[in-house]
Amino acid sequence: MEKVFVSGGSGYIALHCIKQLIEQGYLVKTSLRSLNKVDNLLNCLSRHVDCTGKIEFCELNLLNDEGWSESIKGCDYVLHVASPVIPGRAEVDELVKPALGGLQRCLKAAVENKVKRFVMTSSFAAIYGNGKSEFNDDDWTDLTNEKLFPYEISKTKAELFLWEHINSLDKSERIEVCAINPVLVVGPSLSDSVSISNRIAIKKLLTGSIPFNPKISISLVDVKDVALAHIRAMKEKNAAGKRFLLSEKTIWCSDISNILYDNGFKKVPRYTAPNWLIKFLSIFISSLRMAVEKLGKKEVLHTNNVRNILKLNLKGVDQAIVSSAKQLHDLKLV
Repeated sequence: MEKVFVSGGSGYIALHCIKQLIEQGYLVKTSLRSLNKVDNLLNCLSRHVDCTGKIEFCELNLLNDEGWSESIKGCDYVLHVASPVIPGRAEVDELVKPALGGLQRCLKAAVENKVKRFVMTSSFAAIYGNGKSEFNDDDWTDLTNEKLFPYEISKTKAELFLWEHINSLDKSERIEVCAINPVLVVGPSLSDSVSISNRIAIKKLLTGSIPFNPKISISLVDVKDVALAHIRAMKEKNAAGKRFLLSEKTIWCSDISNILYDNGFKKVPRYTAPNWLIKFLSIFISSLRMAVEKLGKKEVLHTNNVRNILKLNLKGVDQAIVSSAKQLHDLKLV
């Protein structure tokens, strides 16, 4: 049996990766910041897949060198999923240090252990920050852009290190690497901890706290497809050295509200506010400021590598939106 190391095992995407890996017959080793989380994590996973004898745990910290190489030893592949997510304004170092430092530690340990392939969970945030409205796998966020948020900086710097470090090595030392760059990820969590992306895209609409929809587009992908893309990229021969912009579709905020309304969630906003109103309210409501530059613009994404190399047919995002809403309701978070 081949063995896969997954960093950040308690995370939203990581849990889905672990579930699918076990279902596909792999052994899994995953890292946690504290082994006190093991029992809870096993309970969550066991609701969905038989973990008996198929998973082991280690304690690692993105900011600490200790244990990385030893933990990855004996693993055939690495999925580096662990990275902090804090939307909006935060201290740059609060995100960059763990994102970049964690990637450096995990990648160097993978190189030392000569794993077959290293798959990094990057982000659309490492692609879109360049003033464009049309994107493909080869686009990069411009780090000289003074309007970037710390999350965008952290994901871009971390992925840049991936490619720069691998290319700096002698060919005899290099391992195969690739990056998955998902847009906003939706779908229910396998634990009782709801992801930030679901809170951003869905929870605010369900509570009625937003009385209207801003005229902004959002690119979405189902978390199950994100996990599957990681595993396909891990094994597909032609995926080595590639980036994978991962998105099912781009829809208006009002389209998300309509999907939810049609499935019984009646508190969602039913009309779209004019752009001038959003611009005016953004003066007083900081959370709206991120939306102002995107008002009325529908981004266009070309996911060529996902279609042509991974052969993925993404089609589950509408159901993922509804399932996320049902989970939020069942957890009494709305």
